[in-house]
Amino acid sequence: MRYGPIADDAFEEQLLASPRAPMALFDSFVPLVQASALMAGVRHGVFEGLRAGPRTASELAVALGVDADTLELAMRVLTASNYLVPGGQGRFELSELARSTLLDDSAGRLTAWVAMLDMWWTDFAKMGDVIRTGHGVDHHGTLRDPTDWNTYQAAMLENARLMAPLVAPMVPVKPGAKRLLDIAGSHGLYGALIARAHPPMRSEVLDLPQAVEQARKLGSAEGLDDVVTYRAGDVLVDDLGADYDVVLLSNILHHFAPQQIVELLARVRRAISTAGTVAIWEVCQQDADDAQPDLIGDAFALFFRLTSTARCYTADEFTRWLTNAGFTDVQIQALPVGRSLILVTGRAA
Repeated sequence: MRYGPIADDAFEEQLLASPRAPMALFDSFVPLVQASALMAGVRHGVFEGLRAGPRTASELAVALGVDADTLELAMRVLTASNYLVPGGQGRFELSELARSTLLDDSAGRLTAWVAMLDMWWTDFAKMGDVIRTGHGVDHHGTLRDPTDWNTYQAAMLENARLMAPLVAPMVPVKPGAKRLLDIAGSHGLYGALIARAHPPMRSEVLDLPQAVEQARKLGSAEGLDDVVTYRAGDVLVDDLGADYDVVLLSNILHHFAPQQIVELLARVRRAISTAGTVAIWEVCQQDADDAQPDLIGDAFALFFRLTSTARCYTADEFTRWLTNAGFTDVQIQALPVGRSLILVTGRAA
């Protein structure tokens, strides 16, 4: 997937086609303004304020208690970005995109995702320091307030609603499987979808105490109580348990250093029953020599590098670690979206 400016007329087409097109001007400016307008829109209730119908910026500003002139500028940017549409007589209204994704009860809502990035907005300014030192920001370590944890967990659930239906059918499960361990599984949706596809299997989430407190509420609201339970613990040091038929590590290993991963996978191997499955769903880092850059996948890899103390890893590294941990039949499956999204599975002999 690519992301960038789209010409509105012949002159702009010619401008963008030129090798001297001022792309650095656009790329370093427009996305920042778009993102900040979108985040402010969610934070200040702009989209919810238009739920009932069109309003002028002045009318909405009074209701929200914000500055009308600045709000109108932000709403014009949101209109140009397809989140709002002109409603006539100077009014703005929600586009179908916004109504589908930016209301608190939208079927495909991403309000928590936007709020999470808003919460971490200033950390993007630290990219230069991370490039210079290689030391990222430990976002899990900086989350203190329960409200922040709730925002983070809700954002993970919004992302999972998109990805879990793709990942779950790809996980091989042995006949008669009954127990799944969802390591650092947060809300538990990934494990829930796998378990529901293989009854009577049930899933157990193991996550940090501060994460589980919020995740359990989200999972219950999502209707997962029939197949998911939650256990508080630190996956790096606490006992994982035993006799699990599937152990799932979903989008978590990029937070750990290689030696931590080696040690964790050795403990996972001991926790899995014979012929059980380990499944790792991750954004993988591409080998520079054999893969074309992927803007979305590589952007996530860079984001994870910024926001954790580790990095994304290559498919070869996952294969080697699983093999050395004693797993057989190690396979790499590409998800149907994005070249950098992979599922790595292995079998406990």
